[in-house]
Amino acid sequence: MFNHLLIEQSFPTPIGIVKCGISSTYSTLILMGHNTYENGRSVIYRTLSHIVEVITFKRRLPLYNGESVKDCQGWIWRITKESGEVEHLQLNCLISDIATDVILLGSDPGEHLDSFAANNDSWITHIGSEDGEVMHYRALNDDWMPSRYKDALDFTTSFTSIQSNGLSTLVPDLREGERIHFHYLAAYDEYSEIRVNTWFAVDETKRNLENWIGIW
Repeated sequence: MFNHLLIEQSFPTPIGIVKCGISSTYSTLILMGHNTYENGRSVIYRTLSHIVEVITFKRRLPLYNGESVKDCQGWIWRITKESGEVEHLQLNCLISDIATDVILLGSDPGEHLDSFAANNDSWITHIGSEDGEVMHYRALNDDWMPSRYKDALDFTTSFTSIQSNGLSTLVPDLREGERIHFHYLAAYDEYSEIRVNTWFAVDETKRNLENWIGIW
């Protein structure tokens, strides 16, 4: 269905390459401009019927608990329905070119977090995004999530799903003028059986990310 990969950005890790992108049922893509934030930068595109801003940034380190990671990359996707043409979009944040010695690959969710993990004896990578419960609360407050979707989202139901190699988000149908936000974080560090710092690194709220990046 989503035959056209419109945008894709990569983040190399020792486990594999994390690729975050958006696909559409149509190939239309027009560059509209750029934005520079205090701690991030973005590119703005027009697709067949949406305006898409993808913001790329590095996570604030050390983390709130004092721990750190080798590196943590983030992407925010801000999508606005611009016209009435029917177009379906899907976001993906997936790991590819996976190292041959990876011994664990799978879901690692938590409260308010959908997360995927992969590790070998030396390194671990996490990919994370907010879960359906957080999306529900944002819909209640019309916070870059249309309020009409509040009853379609909860702890067990989300627009984002955990795949065999990462996370995938089906962007819901939007009405003209509606806007929606999704974000992903990917972090890697040396593997430890007792530390969960990469998991904490990909667990962050929309508001905290906006404050760090400087989105007002």
